[in-house]
Amino acid sequence: MDLVAYGESYNQAMQGIEDMLLQEENPMASFKKNVYPEAFQAYLRRHMDTIQAIEAVYQQEENPAAWTEKLAERLVTAAQTELENIPKKGKRSEQQINYNMLLAIYVFPAILEMKGQSADPLTDAIIEKWNTTFRTAVGKADYEKIESGFHRKFCYITTAACESQGKTDDCYELELLRSYRDEYLMNTEDGEALVKEYYNIAPTIVNRIGRQENKAEIYAGIWDTYLTDCIHLIEEKENEACQKCYMDMVYDLKQKYMA
Repeated sequence: MDLVAYGESYNQAMQGIEDMLLQEENPMASFKKNVYPEAFQAYLRRHMDTIQAIEAVYQQEENPAAWTEKLAERLVTAAQTELENIPKKGKRSEQQINYNMLLAIYVFPAILEMKGQSADPLTDAIIEKWNTTFRTAVGKADYEKIESGFHRKFCYITTAACESQGKTDDCYELELLRSYRDEYLMNTEDGEALVKEYYNIAPTIVNRIGRQENKAEIYAGIWDTYLTDCIHLIEEKENEACQKCYMDMVYDLKQKYMA
């Protein structure tokens, strides 16, 4: 690569890594079973030049690890600046969750989808710096994993709890909770906010419970304390009461496993 081409790729990558996060809005709007695949492909097309530029520079750098660190620093600093410019704490927290979601369901899968040499080093560098800076637990998955397991969304904890009870992924309880999510929660402002918060923390909670020797006992407690009530409330059409019950579960588990 000549110096001119290198410089163009460098500039494209540095600006583009910001745009991959900051120029996108409301990730939950397109994170639906029949919408996400097309939305992801459109996102990938919008940012293809940036991903290719990142890879081109990576392959030319004498110290590629330093390049991925530089990109991670650029992205995190840009996000910090945007968040600091939001005066209200509630709005700032909401935007933080939006950024976490964008990274998890668009930025990381798009970078990984291209299967370049820079893909894993770059996403790992961003994760380390992002989680350290914002004290979050954002992880990564590729598009295939997200899309193939899409029907399990919102059910990280409930799926694990059901599995501990010997129930299948298409059991009555999980299907009922999924319908509640799609038909009620995602159509209310508070409900959508709860789903965002849930996506942000549930995978980490499940991972940490999974490390416990008494994980079956823990999930049995979650089932008895929260989920049976949620299911009964949905059956009785008590949607708001169910939302409160589920919210209590999410925040109680957050305090216990992420404090």
